[in-house]
Amino acid sequence: MEGKADTRLELLITIVDYSLRKVLRDLYKRIKLPFYLQSQGYGSAESEIYDLLGFGSPKKIFAISIQNATTARRILAALYGRIGFDQPGTGIAFTISLSSVTSSLWKISNQACDLDQIKTEKEALPMELKEPYDLVVAIVNRGHSELVMEAAKGAGATGGTLLHALGLGSKEAEKFLGIAIQSEKDVILILTPREKKAAIMEQIAHEAGMHTAGKGICFSLPVNTALGLEPRLELE
Repeated sequence: MEGKADTRLELLITIVDYSLRKVLRDLYKRIKLPFYLQSQGYGSAESEIYDLLGFGSPKKIFAISIQNATTARRILAALYGRIGFDQPGTGIAFTISLSSVTSSLWKISNQACDLDQIKTEKEALPMELKEPYDLVVAIVNRGHSELVMEAAKGAGATGGTLLHALGLGSKEAEKFLGIAIQSEKDVILILTPREKKAAIMEQIAHEAGMHTAGKGICFSLPVNTALGLEPRLELE
């Protein structure tokens, strides 16, 4: 008998190799996920490194969804069963707690998925983190992502994912910051042990912060559960 459902809302983030885009899309379609967004991202290593280490393609698929905690864990279980997160470069999936959402998003996020489509024989998954992790998010002017990753790796980061975005700022914000807000932005996502977070953020701010050409900002979010952080993950 299943326990009482955990209705806390979580942000589920999945970053997988581009070759697995159909696996991810078909799974979400089959379980009738009521809401998710998908985009294309890029790994932090050069193409030659991916080929050498067997890490797949530098091109990545980035997907986010908001679910209650119980559904998010079931989806992670399904992802673990269909994507080999124990293989190098396959990808990562993790959740972040949300403090509040709009009423409409709450209703959408609590719509019942077809969980019968994602039943797994092995329910004990290696998702509980042995040490706390954080997601470091850096936003810089387009073309300065390499500077961010070099700074982050110098402080202990092992990799990151790059997304392209557009910055939309008001005239008041430009006046307050004393700079023109460039429309094209690079968003870099770095999953890191919490003990390394402060050093990584400090180095990013020093090398690509507001006083540099990158005009970057940086913040972090606590991670609850995750897949794909270890080189080899074993079911209990």
